[in-house]
Amino acid sequence: MTDRTKTSPQKAARTVDVGRLHGDVEWALEKGLGPRDLVPMLERLRRHAEPGSSSWAFATMELAGVLVERSPWRAAALARSVLATEESERGFALLGLALAKLGHFAAGATAYGRALTLAPGCTAYLHNLGHLLDAGLDRPKDALPHLERAYRDRPYDAEIAASYAHALVRLGRREDARVALERALGEIPGAVEELLERFTR
Repeated sequence: MTDRTKTSPQKAARTVDVGRLHGDVEWALEKGLGPRDLVPMLERLRRHAEPGSSSWAFATMELAGVLVERSPWRAAALARSVLATEESERGFALLGLALAKLGHFAAGATAYGRALTLAPGCTAYLHNLGHLLDAGLDRPKDALPHLERAYRDRPYDAEIAASYAHALVRLGRREDARVALERALGEIPGAVEELLERFTR
């Protein structure tokens, strides 16, 4: 005899409350839960949400963001799956970061360029594109306008200042690089000279 009280997998899937799953994930993100907790929650939301829906896109993008450092290939595939249904500045930025981590610098720069067309003033995108052009593609002259804009937006950000100074040094503007680094790192003993020496090698 068949146990009629059992629910088929298809019916069980239909009874999942996607809205509640979405809310649970937002709560987890707000609380700063780490990948060990977040990844299963995001996978479950993505699995049960309608493909192409806002909850599916949200879960897919957040999952790409969580995985980009340790699994850039999967993060790139996830970002592309969202970009196939909608243009998204974050989707292009995550794709650019994942491709850069995989060593595909030209494709990464193209993706960051697309992100910047959707969010022209984003300092992070300007910095990442500039750094890719300079350090990844050996194009400091093309990188400089992006890095200069990022530096103007956040002159005390050490990472941005270092990327900007790197491009300046490579273009023969060592003293300008020193000024930028001193503004961001001046209180750290020896940091400016150490970076200038490293960039000059």
